[in-house]
Amino acid sequence: MNDNLIFLTDEELDKSVYRIFSFSRLRELFEERKLALVKPNLWEDPFENFILNATGIFPNGMEFNIESRNSFYGQCWSRTKESDAMWRIYSPDKDGVKVKTTMRKLFEPLFQLGGVHHKMNGNEYNLKSFIGKVQYQGKKKLVEMLSDRDRMSGKLYDQSGKGQASTFYFKRWAFRHENEVRLMYNGNQDPLANGNVFKFDIDPIDLIDEIVFDPRMKKTDYEIKKEITRNWGFDKKIIQSGLYKIEEFRLLVNDL
Repeated sequence: MNDNLIFLTDEELDKSVYRIFSFSRLRELFEERKLALVKPNLWEDPFENFILNATGIFPNGMEFNIESRNSFYGQCWSRTKESDAMWRIYSPDKDGVKVKTTMRKLFEPLFQLGGVHHKMNGNEYNLKSFIGKVQYQGKKKLVEMLSDRDRMSGKLYDQSGKGQASTFYFKRWAFRHENEVRLMYNGNQDPLANGNVFKFDIDPIDLIDEIVFDPRMKKTDYEIKKEITRNWGFDKKIIQSGLYKIEEFRLLVNDL
C-alpha cells in the first residue's frame, strides 16, 4: 500500500482527518453505504488539475492533450480539526455535520477496490487508488513545474499510475488553510465509473469515529438530528461544536 501513498507515510495513515457534509449528504452516506468521489473539474478552484489540463508539447513542437485527465475521481478531507473558515465555507446553511475518521479507514476500501497486486518483495500495490497530502506552493512555482520536461515526463509516463495521480496534489498557497488530504481513483475502464460521480462501498459505522454538528445550528434542530443519527445505528460520539459557545469569564483585580 505504501506505493499508493503520495507525500504521506504509512505511520500517518492512522492520523485523523475531517470532512463537513450537509445533513442530507450524511443521510445518503448511511442509507447507500457508499462514499462518493467526483471529477476534479467539479471542484470550485479553476486551477485544479492544472498539470493534466495543460497542453503537452513534444520536443519537436507537436502538441497533444493528456487523455488521462478525465479518468480521475477525488474527494477532499482536512487534517485540521476545526476552524471558523471550515464551517462558513462548507456549511453555508448552518446544517453541516463534521465527520471524523482516519486516513487508513478512509483509504483501505478504495485500495481494495482498485485490486491488490504484489511486488517481488511482497509489498501490495495497485494502479488505481491513491491517498496523499496536498502540497501548497506559490502560483509562479507551480507554473514553473510545467517547464521541467524531465519531471513532467516522469509523471505522465509512470506505469504505476502514481505519477499521474500525484499531479492532483499541488495547490496554490492561498488555499493552505484547507490542509487537505485527498483520495484519488483512476476510473479508466472501471464499470462503476459513470459520469461525474464514482461511488464505492463503505461501512459508515466502522468508517466514522465521531460526528460533530454545526455550532450555529439551533439546539432543537441539533437534538432532532442527533436522534435521527442514532436511529441509523451510529452509537459513537455525537456532539454539537462549541466553537461559538459563550463562556463565563472571571476577572481578577486588586483592591482599590
